[in-house]
Amino acid sequence: MRSNSKILPVILAAILLLAASAIGYIKTSEKAQMPARILFQNNGGKVIFSHLVHHRDYQINCIQCHHEKGTDVMTVEDNKALDCGSCHPNEFNDEYINNHMDSFPNESYCVRCHHTEYEAIIFDHEEHKDYADDCYDCHHGKEIEPEPQKCANCHKGDDSGDLLSMRLAGHQSCTNCHEDMFDKGLSSCKSCHVQVDMTQYEGDFTSCNKCHESETRELVLPRMNAFHDQCMSCHEENEVGPYGPDNCNQCHITR
Repeated sequence: MRSNSKILPVILAAILLLAASAIGYIKTSEKAQMPARILFQNNGGKVIFSHLVHHRDYQINCIQCHHEKGTDVMTVEDNKALDCGSCHPNEFNDEYINNHMDSFPNESYCVRCHHTEYEAIIFDHEEHKDYADDCYDCHHGKEIEPEPQKCANCHKGDDSGDLLSMRLAGHQSCTNCHEDMFDKGLSSCKSCHVQVDMTQYEGDFTSCNKCHESETRELVLPRMNAFHDQCMSCHEENEVGPYGPDNCNQCHITR
């Protein structure tokens, strides 16, 4: 029978090998979260993007492309940056709108795009009486309102036929006197609206075009536009790689 002194080194060596294998497996899994290459489907031809080369060889920081403001992008949940498609859809359609929230690890990401919600209106009715010549400066004429009544009695949350929503009706009425305030655009909203603390917000989010006059697809770039802007701007700035209108085949595979 072999003595314990001969068996013990073998056991220790086996333990060390197992530990090294486990560490290697864990490290490999961590590295695998950053893809070496990404294949993008595109009508103009597939694009193979060398993700690892751009990050490792060109020393491009994650946050330069994954523009997640105010955070180290690699400290997000599961040590992964968000996929570009989480925010930039192939097409900004109903399917994307209904499903995009599942692209994020948790609801804290929502406020990066849904950045503001408002609740109560700051409006002193008695104070406005002092500025108006009579009630009909704000209310409809007697042919519509024989007696002034609350706007919400007729105007609701959404447009209905020829009847404007409460928001549009209020804005049209208020702008008659506060044109200077409306000229400031969205930056002036908090003059009349109480802004919600978005870090604590748990309600439904208002659609983008309720406040922004631009179409949503102009506020959130589709994926192709986002890549074109991001990639070609960087290439042009550094005067390397494809960025001109005649360089498409350097990224797009036509076959």
